[in-house]
Amino acid sequence: MKIAAAVEENLGLDSPIAFRFARAPYFVIYDTETGSLEFISNPYSMQGRGVGPAVVQMLASKGVKKVIVPSIGPNAQSALSYLGIEIIIVPSGTPLRQALRAAGVNV
Repeated sequence: MKIAAAVEENLGLDSPIAFRFARAPYFVIYDTETGSLEFISNPYSMQGRGVGPAVVQMLASKGVKKVIVPSIGPNAQSALSYLGIEIIIVPSGTPLRQALRAAGVNV
């Protein structure tokens, strides 16, 4: 399974969870089958309102089934729900390793 997290910077498993979902500078996708991390620069981080659904589509196209976020707007939440992607809420600044554990992953 693939789990995406909104993160502030690329520090591997020590990457801090970002303050916001759709405006996060980066997303990291963790593959539970291989243990691999894929960091993606967020092309929507500086765009205007309503980018949540575009971010959700980007992550869904990569096979993401869960997202780890600090908070989420209603449009992104609706898009995630529609696509059946589970939302895991953790405080911003939480290290990715700890956030993945909150999502039920042993890292």
